[in-house]
Amino acid sequence: MNPMPIIPRWLEEQVIEIYNSSASHVFLLNGNVKDSFVGMGGAMPLEEGLQRLGQQRPVVFSYSLSTGFAFPSKEREMVFRRAAAIDGRSALPRQPQVALPLIERVFRNPKTPPRGVLALLPYLEDIAPAGGGANQSQEERSTVTSIVRWADDSQIAGKALILMLTENLADVADTLRTSQSGIHVVDVPRPDAVIRAAFIERFMASRQKELHRSVVELLADKTRGLTLRQVEDILLREPDLEESSLAAITSKKMEILTKEYGDVLEIIESRFGLDAVGGLDYAVRELSDIADLMRRGVTSAVPMGIMLMGPPGTGKSYLAECFAKECGLLCVKFKPLRQMYVGASERNQERAFNAIRSLAPVIVLVDESDQQEQARGSGPSGDSGTTERMRGQAFQFWGDQSLRGRILRIDITNRVDLIDAAMRRSGRTDVKVPILMPGLSARNQILGVIVKKHRFLTELKDFSEIAARTDSFAGSDLELLATTAFRFANQENSTVITTAHWHKALDDFIPSSRDEAAIDRMTLLALDECRSRRLLPPGADQLRDEIVRRLGAGQS
Repeated sequence: MNPMPIIPRWLEEQVIEIYNSSASHVFLLNGNVKDSFVGMGGAMPLEEGLQRLGQQRPVVFSYSLSTGFAFPSKEREMVFRRAAAIDGRSALPRQPQVALPLIERVFRNPKTPPRGVLALLPYLEDIAPAGGGANQSQEERSTVTSIVRWADDSQIAGKALILMLTENLADVADTLRTSQSGIHVVDVPRPDAVIRAAFIERFMASRQKELHRSVVELLADKTRGLTLRQVEDILLREPDLEESSLAAITSKKMEILTKEYGDVLEIIESRFGLDAVGGLDYAVRELSDIADLMRRGVTSAVPMGIMLMGPPGTGKSYLAECFAKECGLLCVKFKPLRQMYVGASERNQERAFNAIRSLAPVIVLVDESDQQEQARGSGPSGDSGTTERMRGQAFQFWGDQSLRGRILRIDITNRVDLIDAAMRRSGRTDVKVPILMPGLSARNQILGVIVKKHRFLTELKDFSEIAARTDSFAGSDLELLATTAFRFANQENSTVITTAHWHKALDDFIPSSRDEAAIDRMTLLALDECRSRRLLPPGADQLRDEIVRRLGAGQS
């Protein structure tokens, strides 16, 4: 059985070490704060786990607007009352304008020993909600001011460790989230595969059930992105846990994540890995190497962002999803975040970013990135500054180096020139891969991969003859060609696609009307944006020369 960690890594590094160095004594924990706390040899609610870790302190309490004061024991309550000069019969206040001065009285009591107080403030958003100015009441402003004052007070720093909790950082007053406040913001992550596996083993053992180690590891993999409470819910609803039940578990996981984040994120479950990609050997080599780094946790070598560039229909989105599968990570896309109400769009984007943090490690696909990340000054916004504020939020988030190896953004674009230069620079987008219209050899390989992916039976072993008739076909056209040939075979009650079925599909196919000059320009833009020779497709220089000649001839 895997041992449970005594103290989670995030708590050790982001709270205990920083507190012991006297860098901060007020911490704002956000994200997975409602999950079970894995430590002290078991699993328990996070608030209870934090109280246990602080059990050597004489004064330990929690305070929230909904429940008021709570204590681990009656003895601890009496210690608090004595420090606050409140008799044992008086009701403790619930309203923050009375409760916070009482807490401060405990902090400043000369009899309170050094490092003698652990104060927990769960549901911080209830007493210090987001917003400002006219949207914030006098009581809320007073609460925020009190907390900021605590963070800046050396006397309180010597007496108290203050842990504030919120599920969504965007719901908390802006002042408490800034680095100038002296409050250290901590992202509480979801459990990794090791913790999930240990939890699954202990849970099943508590019910006198034993699972083979391979099944435990598969369950831990299939439940990535879930909290321990959500994992427990699945285990309770799925009594017979074997490899055959993993499909049902995956379905339940997708249902849970969609319910939790479906308003801002689309959760994608990739079906195929990079072995189901054809005609892009140069791109697959690079992405396979990055996927290996992600799996091994070599975060310093993982790029901050990847950009897949080129004409439409060349398989960029499919390649990105296959890469996510290869990494063994969750894959998400943004849903439309803009709303008509003032501030709602920015809050939606911040909620999406916070959701991504809580799901890390995760792959984030930004499809049609040129539409979402347009360059500044590309046109009037007419939205009272919403676009610029959201752009600023995005630049700050995607430039955060602490995300390297945990959150990997993949931009997918036809027109890389329309993306803001600040998003394309190194440090936000490190790897740029041109994904272009396939040549003859690539089309031959793509057809073979498509047949294998769909498990089609075909008498053809070499697709070069078919590929020769598909000049100017994109990857999406080749996929349609293969499924059409399969339909023709099915109509004849044949389980095998014959050469005749392939040619019948070719004769039936009417190529899309394409603006070849536009495709040439997109191709040239992608080649010019690439910053690594290893990521250029074979024959890139020759292709560039041909496009320049064609475009020049078209203009003459």
